[in-house]
Amino acid sequence: MFRKNNTLINNQGGAIIVEFAFVTFIIVLFIKLLIAIAEYQSISGKLDRLSYSAAGIIRERGRLYPHDPELNQQQVDQLRDLVQRALLNSGVPADNLRMRVETLHFNPIEPPGSRQQQIDEHKSLSFSTGDCSPVQPLRGLVALSPLSQSERWVPLYQVTICLPPPQRYRDLISVSPLPTLKSSAITIGR
Repeated sequence: MFRKNNTLINNQGGAIIVEFAFVTFIIVLFIKLLIAIAEYQSISGKLDRLSYSAAGIIRERGRLYPHDPELNQQQVDQLRDLVQRALLNSGVPADNLRMRVETLHFNPIEPPGSRQQQIDEHKSLSFSTGDCSPVQPLRGLVALSPLSQSERWVPLYQVTICLPPPQRYRDLISVSPLPTLKSSAITIGR
């Protein structure tokens, strides 16, 4: 009887199967984590490219809307639809896409030769499609506006695109609430 128990203790054939199952589970979990992080970074990169492209469209909108010099909510909605289609074409679900467009214009320099920037409150606008706020508001970035050769401060435009994190990432990472994917691009006007 003693000899039979001793062979059960020394028989390690079952332990290899248990270790294999455990190691396989850990490897699969690690691969899922890597895929979720790669998807998160991929979507973040797409948002960066799209926000930069949208900022360029806002800057060049004088050619798109020659009879409408002021930016309005309808144009921002059209831009959001364009960004949403671009995301859908790349395979990213864009159901909850939100966007904010900010413009910052300056009053003419008074007196001539002065280097003080005065924001034009009537032309400086902010349009939004959903709850999306930039990391830093455009009014905090006034110093980025260069002085043109015609002695005027060049307008600034900022486009911020927000999207909830991908579903795989939400399923795998149980931190609540998960930060929204956010990308901002700033450009100067003409």
